[in-house]
Amino acid sequence: MAKGSVRKKGKKWYYRFYVEDASGNRVQKEFPGTESKSETESLLRKAMEDYETKMFLAQAKNITLGDMLDMWVEEELKPGNLSNGTVMAYQGTVNRIKQHPIGNRKLKTVTADHLQAYIDFLSFGDTNPDGTTAKALSKGYLRLFSAVLQGAFRFAVFPKRLITFNPMQYVVWRGKKEECELFSDEDGETASTPTLSYEQYQRLEDFLKKKNNMLLA
Repeated sequence: MAKGSVRKKGKKWYYRFYVEDASGNRVQKEFPGTESKSETESLLRKAMEDYETKMFLAQAKNITLGDMLDMWVEEELKPGNLSNGTVMAYQGTVNRIKQHPIGNRKLKTVTADHLQAYIDFLSFGDTNPDGTTAKALSKGYLRLFSAVLQGAFRFAVFPKRLITFNPMQYVVWRGKKEECELFSDEDGETASTPTLSYEQYQRLEDFLKKKNNMLLA
């Protein structure tokens, strides 16, 4: 957060605050205000807000999907009221998403098409970049991956405001004979975010260890 102050020189007030230069060093910049201290303090607050917004937008351009998933885990998932087993299961899923090339894609460039291709990869299996074969995941495990992505992208829209909409809302699960929304139950009703008991988490971890290659791409 930028820090600033005002000072009077002659009849006029000036405001100054620290900014980051092109080399990443913090330097102090000073700007003329008015003959009113309160008006100059208002100018300082506005200038610092504009600067923080500009810096945030600049940083947001470089945030990857993997970075955003880590932010979601630390800022929303861990402080929440989910069980430790559920948090650990989600964290493990995040780690595996980050192993896929989609995890290195800039967040602002991730589209529904990219996410659909990733879910299709998990749904049907394919060949990993290292040449190994990735087998298809069951619908239950697909729900775990989609729950993580859905929750994280909602978080990126609000409260983080890193993106303006959630592309996961357009992604569907494509079975051999049908398509359905990833968060619908068997009757087509929207399901709540799934949670896991610790025992379920242990079974999930055992499965993922045995089938680790299926989550790489």
